[in-house]
Amino acid sequence: MKNLLILLLAILGPLTSFAQGIKGKITDEKNGSALPGVSILVQSTNNGTVTDADGNFTINISEGSYNIVVSFIGYTPQIIPAVVTAGATTTLNVSMAESSEVLSEIVVTGSRSGGRSRIDSPVPVDIIPVSQITNNVGQVDINQILTYIAPSFQSSRQTISDGSDHIDPAQLRGLGPDQVLVLVNGKRRHQSSLVNVNGTVNRGTVGTDLNAIPATAVDKIEILRDGAAAQYGSDAIAGVINIILKTRTGLSGNVSYGQNVTSYDKNYVLNSGKDASVNISDGGTAQVGLNYGFKIGEKGFVNITGEYVNREATNRTGTYTGQIYPAVGGKIVDDELLNTKGLTRNDFDMRIGNSKVKGGGVVLNASIPLSTHVDFYAFGGYNHKKGNAAGFYRYPNGIPAVVRTNVLAIYPNGFLPEINSDVTDISAAAGFRGKLGEWKFDLSNTFGKNDFDYAISNSVNYTQVNTAMNIQREFNAGGNGFSQNTINLDLGRKFDVLYGLNVALGAEQRTDKYTITAGEESSYKNYDVAAGVAAGAQVFSGFFPQNAGSHSRHSVAGYLDLEQDITKAWVLSAALRFENYSDFGNTLNYKVATRYKITDGIALRASASSGFRAPSLQQRYYAKTNTLFVTQNGQQVAQESGTFTNDSKPAEILGIPKLKQETSQSFTVGTTIQINNAFELTVDAYQIDIDDRIVLTNNFNDGGNAALKAQLAAANATTANFFSNAVDTRSRGIESVLSYNTRFAGNQSIRAVLAGTFIQNKVKKDASGKPIIHASDILVQTNQVNTYFNREDMSRFEIASPKNKQSLTINYKVGKFGVMLRAVRFGEVSYWDPTIDPTKPESWPVNTLTGQKETLDQTFGAKIVTDIALNYDLVKGINLSIGANNLFDVYQDRHTHSGNFSLGRFVYSRRVQQMGVNGRYIFARVNFNF
Repeated sequence: MKNLLILLLAILGPLTSFAQGIKGKITDEKNGSALPGVSILVQSTNNGTVTDADGNFTINISEGSYNIVVSFIGYTPQIIPAVVTAGATTTLNVSMAESSEVLSEIVVTGSRSGGRSRIDSPVPVDIIPVSQITNNVGQVDINQILTYIAPSFQSSRQTISDGSDHIDPAQLRGLGPDQVLVLVNGKRRHQSSLVNVNGTVNRGTVGTDLNAIPATAVDKIEILRDGAAAQYGSDAIAGVINIILKTRTGLSGNVSYGQNVTSYDKNYVLNSGKDASVNISDGGTAQVGLNYGFKIGEKGFVNITGEYVNREATNRTGTYTGQIYPAVGGKIVDDELLNTKGLTRNDFDMRIGNSKVKGGGVVLNASIPLSTHVDFYAFGGYNHKKGNAAGFYRYPNGIPAVVRTNVLAIYPNGFLPEINSDVTDISAAAGFRGKLGEWKFDLSNTFGKNDFDYAISNSVNYTQVNTAMNIQREFNAGGNGFSQNTINLDLGRKFDVLYGLNVALGAEQRTDKYTITAGEESSYKNYDVAAGVAAGAQVFSGFFPQNAGSHSRHSVAGYLDLEQDITKAWVLSAALRFENYSDFGNTLNYKVATRYKITDGIALRASASSGFRAPSLQQRYYAKTNTLFVTQNGQQVAQESGTFTNDSKPAEILGIPKLKQETSQSFTVGTTIQINNAFELTVDAYQIDIDDRIVLTNNFNDGGNAALKAQLAAANATTANFFSNAVDTRSRGIESVLSYNTRFAGNQSIRAVLAGTFIQNKVKKDASGKPIIHASDILVQTNQVNTYFNREDMSRFEIASPKNKQSLTINYKVGKFGVMLRAVRFGEVSYWDPTIDPTKPESWPVNTLTGQKETLDQTFGAKIVTDIALNYDLVKGINLSIGANNLFDVYQDRHTHSGNFSLGRFVYSRRVQQMGVNGRYIFARVNFNF
């Protein structure tokens, strides 16, 4: 016991201590206000800190002469000489001037040692200075901003995909939205309640709604491109996105408006490629953002942001070439009826493009020192948005004959049903941080909640129209909710071992809860079973009462994180994390990373780690029947597909196993080079092996099994799908960033950044080249493995997202005038048809345009999108910016195969996308900062 007490005292140290070093205060040169969060680094060492809420800092350091690097996002970095004498403290007060330069920023993500410069980090971290770049871009949401700035990040808006039309899924390194961990101010951000269940990219995944965080509230974003589950827990397989909120005082904001001014080939199929294009203006987007920060007493600060966005829908539909009205006497009478009614085929257009979204939110970020050693902090926000999107048009000819007369009495020309979303996102974090002797501590509680409710309009329940009931056109279809509460205790201390040892340890307790709320009866009920038609609201039937309810789980974790500066040139870090989940057991993960400086400007770095992703509660408990349209004999046919849980009776019948966690092994090696504080180059190569990846299977029919047929009928479904751990994958890639930053005479500056990523994602295969699929014996015996996981599923992992992306951004400023020019090259993507055998051309379908037998596979070539923005300082603190995204109106390739043409309606693929299909966007923005 005596030895243990001595050890504890040695670790915790005295509650107060004194050592020689440097202290001071950092302020804004313009208004003298304190700057919290400024990085202070002792050059050529890894000893550093950041300023507190009052701009003060203290560094304990041995006697000697040093260069102190002072850096803060948006300000010109400074290198200041300082001399420390034995037993004394040197005072260093610094005023910082605003600047557009962003070299030498300090990153906090991926390290618990108090921050390192980006070039000194043992793992690759991108820094996106959102508060600066929003002056020069037309994008108004975080997903789109990151897509065009960070090549490893990709988010394309989806269309005709139910809820995914309203919350954009996002990827890092081509992996799933749920394989990247999102933090806000270093604290875990909750996921969305939405499950992406339609047939688009990221099918079966659950992501985080980054767009629920107003861009106006964000100071910078750090993207850790490395596995970090041992440091932060579940989901951090591809990396970590840490969104850092603004802390500055004063008033700032922006007002912007833009819209698409474009031309696209709407009539490509109708006119056989001749005279196909139409000019269009749509997608008008208005944004108003306001940020205000002020002091509380001498040391505290409060920063508040409000933002409102109104985005109109876009539409890039093709003209429908199929049959509109039922035949009369075996004769198609579309032309006659259209003429009689004074209509054209344009009156039957679908809406294929961005959904309409209107909403806004508020964000609070605050820190208040309670004493010289303890601060209280809090941050969080409220966001609410309403969306509107449409599904497939229900043409009169496609309405089931048994209900057609009554439906056409309501909708004489058929109808285009709409999905209206109501999404509410709430987050709140609060805690205490400070010092107990030599130990830093951070005790916090973080809560987040996302609710997604569905309202269906311009629709009908087919089974209701032949009854005496009041026929509805609008339905409350229910919704989903997800909440998460996380309690963290983090401790850290630096020890004088070799050139510095940082010890961090901590514990976490997390509770997740997922809810399904049933829709109103008419949104799901089958009122006329004998009619044999789809029940529930057309386009999106409501959630069943038997699927409604709440599901929860909890987890506890503990971690140890060590970071040792062995020499001035060599740092070695290691982390170990143990977690226990109430629903699947334990997991233990590790990480080691190192960086070695060959010279002051050249370093090598490498890391190795294991990781995991707990299956989300959404994937475990989501259950619903959806209307899908599939191609049969050249026609689009509605199919009612039920998603069942892994512990359901249909899953048991088919031998679908219960979900377990995904596990990973990651390796990264790279180099960093910095020359004359102007050039900076980072190159990193990585490999990530992920076992037991979770997919949403395809649709199983009853196959003559009476028990399964009865289960499907009870859910108003004709097919069933499930979430399952189906395959293993290997991801390899190279990522590189080259930046140049300098000033010229005459108050001129230029910054250029060339960045690129090259990705190869593969499903693991056996020696014969066949994918290794973890299917049950029942599926193998009944020849249903291809339904479990098929070619299209494999293509979503391997080729449906850009395999490479490069960007070149140039910012030039002279006096009050500035220009931003950016070109982003989106690599090729491909679609693989799940229904064909690529080795048997005789089985391929006939292309409706060429008359030839062709596979439906298609590769869409790389495209370059060019953005430009011109800005001018009207007066001090007010800036005007005008510009264009996609200046040259570039679209991805049109379909050349027949299946996804869908009778002319889909000019561009909805299965695979590179940069969306909206075309040129013209915008103007006024920014102010006082």
